[in-house]
Amino acid sequence: MSETQISSASSLLAPVNLPSFSGPLDLLLHLIQKNKVSIYDIPVATICDQYHDFLAEMAELDIEIAGEFIWMASWLVQLKSRMLLPGRDETGEDPRAELVERLLEYRKAKEAAAVLAEKQAVRRGLWPARVIPVLEDDEEPELDWEEIDLEALASAYEAAMQHFSDEHPPPLELRPLQYSLEEKMRALQKEVWELGLFPLLKSIHSRAELEEAVTDLVATLELARLGSIRAEQRRIFAEIYLRPGRHKIDPKLFGEESKGGTDAP
Repeated sequence: MSETQISSASSLLAPVNLPSFSGPLDLLLHLIQKNKVSIYDIPVATICDQYHDFLAEMAELDIEIAGEFIWMASWLVQLKSRMLLPGRDETGEDPRAELVERLLEYRKAKEAAAVLAEKQAVRRGLWPARVIPVLEDDEEPELDWEEIDLEALASAYEAAMQHFSDEHPPPLELRPLQYSLEEKMRALQKEVWELGLFPLLKSIHSRAELEEAVTDLVATLELARLGSIRAEQRRIFAEIYLRPGRHKIDPKLFGEESKGGTDAP
């Protein structure tokens, strides 16, 4: 099935309740299953567009979008641009390899969790109900220690601790951002206005870290929105060149410009 056919078919489907997804990988697995495509050959362009449509729907419903969903959206945009570049297979590496690996690991963990939940439900149904007699205030319960199964007691304790660990996972640790959007905007504007012609895709693909590449892309979009630079592409799939725009913005105003959206004097 081609990506065009997938897009046409997906437009006829009913919208999905996004808050039901536990994370971005859960949403991606749903999109892959809905489009009936192989997880090893993901049509990144189609999945990326549908993913962003879901985020847009969440924004229209005034639902708070978690940071992990936004980060995944940025990653999909980068993968989409890499898949569209000519000569991308010269290195012999598939840009989708890391995404496929994460999806496979998540699917395996999700299936294991479903099996454990089913076993837990069956176990709850098999345990007999016990009636605890009501004691007087001055009475103490009498225990027959000879009838206590220490192995069963140890197993019950281990199960209780495992249940507590599952219900109280460790807090998510988010690393602080290493690259500032304002600093990237200042550096990019300086290069474009000094060189007069700046290759955007070549610069982004030279970055060793995904976070820096995404920050460069966002800085480019902000500068283009503010009119400091303009982008042009001579033919499809070719390099995107940046040129000086209508006016040069004072670097000191980048923080205020990106928030307020007004042009510099």
